[in-house]
Amino acid sequence: MYSAIERLWLQGTRGKSARLTRQIALSNQIGLFGALATLPYQVFYLVYDIGLYWPVFTCNLLFIAVYLSVLLVNRQGYHNQARNLALVNASAQILIVTYFISADAGVHLFYFSIGGIQALMFRRHRTAMLILVLAIIGAFFLICEFLFAVGATPLPEPFIDYVYIVSVTSAIALSGAFSHLFRRDIDEAEDRLISSNRDLEKLSTTDQLTGLANRRSLDRFLDQTSQNGLAGSQMLSVLMCDVDCFKLYNDVYGHQAGDECLRRIAATLTDVVRRPTDLIVRYGGEEFAVVLPGTSESDALVIAERIRAAVDGLRMPHETSTVDDHVTLSIGLSTLGPENTRRARQLFSQADEALYKAKSQGRNRVVIGD
Repeated sequence: MYSAIERLWLQGTRGKSARLTRQIALSNQIGLFGALATLPYQVFYLVYDIGLYWPVFTCNLLFIAVYLSVLLVNRQGYHNQARNLALVNASAQILIVTYFISADAGVHLFYFSIGGIQALMFRRHRTAMLILVLAIIGAFFLICEFLFAVGATPLPEPFIDYVYIVSVTSAIALSGAFSHLFRRDIDEAEDRLISSNRDLEKLSTTDQLTGLANRRSLDRFLDQTSQNGLAGSQMLSVLMCDVDCFKLYNDVYGHQAGDECLRRIAATLTDVVRRPTDLIVRYGGEEFAVVLPGTSESDALVIAERIRAAVDGLRMPHETSTVDDHVTLSIGLSTLGPENTRRARQLFSQADEALYKAKSQGRNRVVIGD
């Protein structure tokens, strides 16, 4: 039932901007809720004395028709006209019905519901327009309250009290419904925004080829390490990994094969280095960095050897390699102890020097920095 009604007030919103969608939906909601809120009064007039209340009954039929036409106008794409039609119809109905059945019926309390959503009815916020509309609505309320204290065809006791209760309850329910729907829209918009920001954050900190962290993630990690004093409170190890003779690999097998090679190596690194505190980074080109917080030099050496052996075990053909007939990896290792006064960023310089030594010593090996 609810979903069916929701589809009605969302007519004409497909492909529209968020602001225009809100305007269309609110106009349609006024049309639907206005028509529904009128029905209890119509039933009373019909049952109690249709002859006496025929003028107000007839006016309400016209107002219901206009309310429902708001949906059709919005569907045709005339959104500003539909909004104006909904507001004018609702304001006029409250004024005319109060004229007939008196302010004691409380129908003019619906002006509070209408005024409460004015800031949301327009695609763009215009303070002057909002003040003008609210001033007109306030004037209508005062006219109803003081000039229509005695109606042309007032309701008798005790029915006037019952109708007043219905009016108050309906006005509060209508305000609550608008508030609920708008809050739901806000929550959905916030969820979409948070999701989009997370996606953007992931894109900005993730290497698109391998899915690993990128240099920006590494810089952020190192900044946090320095700020938190992590490097001074526990051991920190860094592995600098480089694919041996990768330029020759690209020359022979092509860049697509080279990209696939890097993806397979990245997946291998992820399989070997599993702790959530560790960070695997595509450092640049065919270079990878592995940051191992809380890891001693001896433990980091074990991990480095596992990585080297795992890549070696892939047996990806590399016929032009000067090392072997398949892809291999050289690794430089550096460790920062709790007692060391060096900064975390200095580890990369030392690990890079160790990597250079690994390459100069024949590649496909792990070398520990000085």
